[in-house]
Amino acid sequence: MYFFPSLPFIQKFLLLVIIFSNNISNVLGQTVNIANYIQTSNNLSTLRQLLSYPGLIDLFTLLNSPSTGVEKLTLFAPTNDAFISSGLDLTNGAFVSNLLKYHTVPDQEILSKDLTPILVINTLLNDSSLVRLPNGGQVLYITKSFQGDITINNGNSNTPAKVIQVDIICTNGVIHLIDSVIVPPLSLIDTANNLGLTQFLNAFTNANLLSNVNTSIGMTIFVPTNDAFNRPNILSMGSTELNSLLKLHVINGTSIYEIKDGLNIESSSPGKNLHFIVKNDGLNNTIYVNNGKVEKSDVLLQNGVMYIIDNVILPLENNVDDKKNSFNSDYIANHTRDKKLIIGTVLGGICGGIVISLFSCMLYKWYRAQKNTKSITTSSSNNKT
Repeated sequence: MYFFPSLPFIQKFLLLVIIFSNNISNVLGQTVNIANYIQTSNNLSTLRQLLSYPGLIDLFTLLNSPSTGVEKLTLFAPTNDAFISSGLDLTNGAFVSNLLKYHTVPDQEILSKDLTPILVINTLLNDSSLVRLPNGGQVLYITKSFQGDITINNGNSNTPAKVIQVDIICTNGVIHLIDSVIVPPLSLIDTANNLGLTQFLNAFTNANLLSNVNTSIGMTIFVPTNDAFNRPNILSMGSTELNSLLKLHVINGTSIYEIKDGLNIESSSPGKNLHFIVKNDGLNNTIYVNNGKVEKSDVLLQNGVMYIIDNVILPLENNVDDKKNSFNSDYIANHTRDKKLIIGTVLGGICGGIVISLFSCMLYKWYRAQKNTKSITTSSSNNKT
């Protein structure tokens, strides 16, 4: 008689095999350096081939180095499938070198337990033709969800790279496997073109600002949507007036990757500040800047970070310190309908409550009167009897 294992038994056996395989992979990594691990991993054969290019000798040497104490590395390694799905031309050695440097974090061994909800960290990518930041190499923007899912912003794509295996610990650092190739950020102009922000490009060109913001060293820029620019009062502005208004959308010299509630900071328009409100619904943050609402945040650029907003930013009317939530009259006008609706609902509820209360009192008085009349009638009948 032959023994045929049950389906639940097979499922449990396969699960143990997977867990055991992952543990073996991590244990193997602990005995070799990063380069040696890549050499032995079937899932990283494309990465192994790319590291053999003549132009990547320096990077391979770094990954092949022995343990150097605190100067360890973190490598976010794309799998073979990640390279295939990327559609990138991987025949140019210089491009591949910069691409893989963008996946490498120097001088830090970042384990999954070390990750916070938002981590922005410099990479090895520091080619001056691709990076114009004041504090070293181009950054990775890494997020970790409440459930523990780890993702990394990926160029202009709406789909971030996902970490699919964590903490392959090697003698000179740690490897995390990812399901997508992380594309380095592009220039402001290229990014805006890719996202279809044509009105922004036109407005900043007419205001003689586009060249400066495209090449500046470190910045934060708030880019209105096309619909936000398509308003008569904006389209009719002259270049001087437009220049003054659009400078309000730029913060020079610093890249703000995480905006905190209550932040108040001077824009590139002298004496005009940007004030931020962050509201949390328990799952997501909604960011407001003056009269604008952020629709897409943390779009990385070669020289900073972009936020896409639903309105052209206007100056605050009142001093933020006196009244933090005081926005300009245009913004208030746009939201008057909502406020009137809320006020009307509240007043309607109050009036309705008063009417119901009066009706209840009148009904009660009528009932008492009817009861008294009945009592008097009954009493009179008894006396006659």
